[in-house]
Amino acid sequence: MSVLSKTDILAEMKKKDDPLVVSPLLEESQIGEASIDMRLGHQFIILRKSSVPRIDPTEVGHLAAESDWETALHRSQERIRIASFHEFVLHPGQLVLGATLEYLSIPQVLCASVEGRSSWGRLGLIIATASTIGPGFKGCVTLELVNSGEVPLIVYPGIRIAQVIFQKLSSPAKYAGKYDCPIGPQFSRAHLDKELAIWGRSTTKQP
Repeated sequence: MSVLSKTDILAEMKKKDDPLVVSPLLEESQIGEASIDMRLGHQFIILRKSSVPRIDPTEVGHLAAESDWETALHRSQERIRIASFHEFVLHPGQLVLGATLEYLSIPQVLCASVEGRSSWGRLGLIIATASTIGPGFKGCVTLELVNSGEVPLIVYPGIRIAQVIFQKLSSPAKYAGKYDCPIGPQFSRAHLDKELAIWGRSTTKQP
């Protein structure tokens, strides 16, 4: 696989059949020499530390109803929306799920990876995302934001916070992930991993 240059990215965006789509692209300057800068969206998922003692996907795994897992997550996490020009405070050591402002449509001949921008990394912000975006993915990309610094960081919807790097596949492939067409940050779907039924503590007989 080879990384796409700016010329390649623009060519993929101009294709009539299965083009690369990044919307809204507020400024063409977001397209760098080998990446596209992504802006922070308006939605966040924050953690409620005192709501639940722990989160164990195997205890509400795929053998339980989907609603059981959602109930457990919603007790420990909350979705909020921040208006334009309003600040969001990310405290030291805090994990928050955000998402890109841009909606992406990745062609079946490309995959992508998400990285933090160094300007924010030098302030202590880590984009600890599961960075691979599969071919054929459509939606906003969830970002795991962690403040690894010693002081609170202020972020705003619309700021350029991450970058996406595209690679060409040797052959087309369809998206087969668990997060299809999201329009904001997505709650974890770890409970859908089939191997949890084998390795989870809840499937082992307790003495």
